[in-house]
Amino acid sequence: MLATLKNERVITHNLIVVGGTVFAGVLGVAFQALVSHRLSPAEYGSVFAVITLLTFIGLPATGLTLLMARETSRDQAAGEYAHSSTLLHSGNVTLVVAGAVLAVVLVIVSPLLSSALRVPPPQLVAAAVGLPFVLAFPFLIGAFQGGQRFVMLSALLVGQAGIKLVGALVLGYWWGSVGIIAGISLASVSTYAIALGLLRPRAVANHADDWWPPAAKYLAVIVPSTLALAVLLSADVLIVKRVFNDQAAGEYAAVAALGRAIFWGASGIAAVLFPKMIFRATQGDRGTHLVSASLGLVAIGGLAGFALLSWGSKLLLTAFAGAAYAGAATYLPWYAVGMTLLGGVAVLIATHQTRGTPGFLAVLLPLTLLEPVALVLFHHDPMQVVQTLDICMAVILAGLGALYVVQERMPTNEFPAASLGVDR
Repeated sequence: MLATLKNERVITHNLIVVGGTVFAGVLGVAFQALVSHRLSPAEYGSVFAVITLLTFIGLPATGLTLLMARETSRDQAAGEYAHSSTLLHSGNVTLVVAGAVLAVVLVIVSPLLSSALRVPPPQLVAAAVGLPFVLAFPFLIGAFQGGQRFVMLSALLVGQAGIKLVGALVLGYWWGSVGIIAGISLASVSTYAIALGLLRPRAVANHADDWWPPAAKYLAVIVPSTLALAVLLSADVLIVKRVFNDQAAGEYAAVAALGRAIFWGASGIAAVLFPKMIFRATQGDRGTHLVSASLGLVAIGGLAGFALLSWGSKLLLTAFAGAAYAGAATYLPWYAVGMTLLGGVAVLIATHQTRGTPGFLAVLLPLTLLEPVALVLFHHDPMQVVQTLDICMAVILAGLGALYVVQERMPTNEFPAASLGVDR
């Protein structure tokens, strides 16, 4: 197993992607620290709610990342790139146009949405500017992921975080909280343009109009599962913002911003796993060793994060957000537990997504609804919210893990992955 992992450069690629993700996360932490120190807890809660809204909108677009990564990986295994080039060209145009329409809708409904989320309407308008590129950028990233161009992928993620930090510094100085959101939009526009320029044009397949039917079939699996992951990541912050006062919501937002670093590291591991599983499955291999190694890496990272946050939660939170947020340090280590479990969920979701079959949605979607329902029922204080979050993540991880074990014990001729990658 170790020799196989070495030959596939699993450890090397994970170090590259997780390293890039962590570096981008450090820049993200610097961004969050800048915002939290510059703004009051109430203002910071509003900015973080808008960021979470963008994350919620953008995470389903990572389903398109996986669609692009899948097609690129399959073309790489076959030694030709016409199909993935067709998808890249047509899908990119479609997403930019759809994002522009969605941005117009967001501007129109901003007065109503601002009341529901208790955020200023100009923040929503500033977020709308970058929305077309928030949707299209993950699609371009899929081409790098599927081609296992992990150095370039990591560089783009780090570049985006760096531009966001600089944009927030400059525009936030002039326009306050609205300028900070505008800095995020600037980062989305800039990194999209860079990524588009780095992708070399290839020959497009002759049947260019046929790209959508197979894509729609796969998206029927990818979009619901990716949307479920977006709900699992975002529901707690939005519910806390709604049910607690501004001070408590701002403190919780700081804990979430710091604790999510563990999840983003785990998502990097899932990003490496996905194209390797596609490549293996196309060749008729289950890739069990890849899944086991990925889950092991998530567990190691989670344990390290829990130990660090348990040892210095108050010091880290104060350094990150300021003394006004120190009261939330008590539940930061337990938030790290939830993010570790969610990282394991992300790995298992990526594994099931590579198979292109919808059966796992019957487990994932009902369990996903469990989280917001449970949080609405159990939110006496922020600690109870975090504990409820942890329990929900553990239940979802157990459910997806049990399904994976059952599928691994199926005969090869009944295995879902056997049908992957050849339906052209």
